[in-house]
Amino acid sequence: MLAGRVTLRNIFLVLFVASTLVLVILAVSTSMVKQAMSEFAPSANDDPSTTPPVQDADGLGFSAVIGSAITSITSLVGFIVTTVITWRKERRESSLAEVERKKLELELEKNRLELEELKKGRKAKKKK
Repeated sequence: MLAGRVTLRNIFLVLFVASTLVLVILAVSTSMVKQAMSEFAPSANDDPSTTPPVQDADGLGFSAVIGSAITSITSLVGFIVTTVITWRKERRESSLAEVERKKLELELEKNRLELEELKKGRKAKKKK
C-alpha cells in the first residue's frame, strides 16, 4: 500500500517537473524567436507596404496559454491524487476503528461474564 502512494507521489513530481521544464523551454524559445524577428524587422528606409508585419506578441501569448494550461493540468492531477490518497486513508482508518470497537465490545462482554461468575461464587459461599 505504501509503495502505491510513493508511486503516485513520484508521478505527480515528474509531471510537475516536466511542466516546469516545458514552460522554461517555451519562454526561452519565444525570446529567441522574438530576437530573431527583431533582426529582420524593417528599418526606417524600407517601404512598409512591401515588408510583412512582425508578430512577436502572438508567440508570447501562445507560450503563456500553453504554460497556463500545463500548470492547470498539473494542479488538477495533484488535487485528484491527493484526494484519492486521503479517501483511501480515511477508509483504512475507519475500518481500523471498527475493528477496535468490536475488540472493546468483546472485552466488555468477557468482563461482564467474569463479574457474573464472581457474583454467583459469592452467593454460593454465603449459602454455605
